[in-house]
This record gives sequence, C-alpha cells and structure tokens, in this order.
Amino acid sequence: MPWRARTFVHWSFAGERVARSLKRRPLGSGHSPFVPMEIVRAEFFRLDEVPLSSLIGAVGVYVIWDGKAQSRPTYIGEGTILERVGQHASRFTRPFDGYLAVLGDWSAKRPKREAEILEAVLLAVASDTDRLPTQNRAPGKMREIDRIFRSHGTLRIGVTGYDPLLIPGQARASTRAKTATVRYVADDLPYILEHDWRLRRLRS
Repeated sequence: MPWRARTFVHWSFAGERVARSLKRRPLGSGHSPFVPMEIVRAEFFRLDEVPLSSLIGAVGVYVIWDGKAQSRPTYIGEGTILERVGQHASRFTRPFDGYLAVLGDWSAKRPKREAEILEAVLLAVASDTDRLPTQNRAPGKMREIDRIFRSHGTLRIGVTGYDPLLIPGQARASTRAKTATVRYVADDLPYILEHDWRLRRLRS
C-alpha cells in the first residue's frame, strides 16, 4: 500500500519503548472535524547545497546524518538552523551530511510553529518505518499539533526536494511531494497517522 496507518500511541527512542498516550482532553463544543485541513509544506535541500548567507536567522527543520550513520539518520531537529546545528558540532561524528528545510525567519512566529509540527510528524514517520534517528531521546513537541485540532480535523505535511529519511548518497531531489496526514478522530482517542513512506529496506 502507498501509505501505512498507525497511531501515535507508542514511541520508541534509543531502544527503549516509551509509552506516550495521546488521549485528547476535550476540545470543546467549538471543535469540528469538517473544517479545512492545516497544511505545512517544506522543501528539503542537502546541507552542502544551501549558501551560509541564506541561513542567517533562518528557522526550519534539519536532519543530520553524521559519520557513523548507516541506515538511519542521526538526529532530526528544529529551530534556528545555524544555532542548532552548531550546537551539535561536538556531539556527533564528522563528517556531517544531511538535509534542511527553511520555513522562514526567526522574527516571525509561524515558521517556529511549523518547524515544531514538521519535526514531530517526521519523527513519527521515522518511527513507523524503522528509520528512527539514533540520537533523538524524546518524541517531537505535540503542543502545536494539539492546537491545530482545536480548529481543524486534519493536518497534512508535504515534503518536496530530497527525502530527509533517505541516506544522502542514495537520495534524489523530486518535485513530487511525499505527504503525511494526521487525523483527529475523537476526544480521548489517539491521532491517526497516514503517510507515503515505505518501511526501511533491510540490507541482506
């Protein structure tokens, strides 16, 4: 099938099974699952393709594949890209490779909000396809996704450019979007995740 249906009930990080119940608190009588969906779009580039000058003050999502990474990325993160990636310089093994998506400028609120959403959904997709980063110790922040479902029944992310969950040397840029959709079902039930990513192919 082109997508796999899962829930956000459990997350597995660093080999440890972490139960994370996402049963919803009541959203109130104003919630309707039939209003238009929230959409977050991101174009991922290879790290060495993006000029340093264009990253000054830029907010977005980055996916690091360090010198030890083989079939899974090392880390998925979000925030002010230069600042955040610089913090990892002594933490991970060089050389660094990977991807980034710029969502906007640090002075605006929306890019930070969208970066948190994109990071959380990518981590959920990575967990579902056996590509969970080796150094992420916690799931993404759910705060902004929770807020979306107070006015929207569906969240969708669209990823173009490079697939950040593929090994950098094997990835090819594409204008066709891969999508991940998160659906609200009802209060006290987990969200449903549907996506275009396939299960990681195991090496023989």
